[in-house]
Amino acid sequence: MKILVIGGMHGNEPLGIDIVKALEKNSLVDSIIANERAVEAKRRFIRKDLNRSFPGDARSKDYELNRANQIIKLCSEYDIVIDFHNTHCPENDCTFIGDTSNQNLKNVSAFFGLNRVIVADYDCLNKYAPNCISVEVSLDSAMMNVDLWVDKITELAQAKKISSADENQISLYEFVYRISLGDSKRLNLKEKGLRAFQPISREIADELGVKSPAYPIFIADKYTPYNFGGLLTKKSMYNKERI
Repeated sequence: MKILVIGGMHGNEPLGIDIVKALEKNSLVDSIIANERAVEAKRRFIRKDLNRSFPGDARSKDYELNRANQIIKLCSEYDIVIDFHNTHCPENDCTFIGDTSNQNLKNVSAFFGLNRVIVADYDCLNKYAPNCISVEVSLDSAMMNVDLWVDKITELAQAKKISSADENQISLYEFVYRISLGDSKRLNLKEKGLRAFQPISREIADELGVKSPAYPIFIADKYTPYNFGGLLTKKSMYNKERI
């Protein structure tokens, strides 16, 4: 199984960067730093969020747009791409896949012990690379462990077959709404005690125009202070698109 590991999509999120460094001499997988300039500067990005720059533009003089195009082309050479991210928010460990992702990515998520999978249909690597699974780990999580991930990735690379995940293993969600700072102020959300993957009240869901139950994620994340958070709704494990 040919695997590519990506770290540093956001230059200030440490786990993926450290995993890539740890995998430098691992002959079973390939690894890259996505946004090298941002990592060097210890910033989230230089001019434009790299994970909002896909599919990119090979002709662009903008570093992140050009780099996004390079990464998309590279991803097409692999069976599985694993893209690592961090959040300051507790209890947010999960994975992201695109809305046309390969079915086996849910199995990969279960293999990693991450049973919450979020379908992203906005412009990000997952949308344009159907073989890419993004791993999101809270900074205070027990999974914030480089050796643990090196072992998991090595085991995956050596596996001849990944066991199929079922509906009892995986909770599938879709990203439906970004909660703005204005929403937070208007609805006094800082005082509501919102917790990741715990349903918000029907009243708040109605105010935000999303169906209930809805589940918050990335609430007041220091990495993204320009948003208050996001909202998810549950999705069927097996739908007509066979995601």
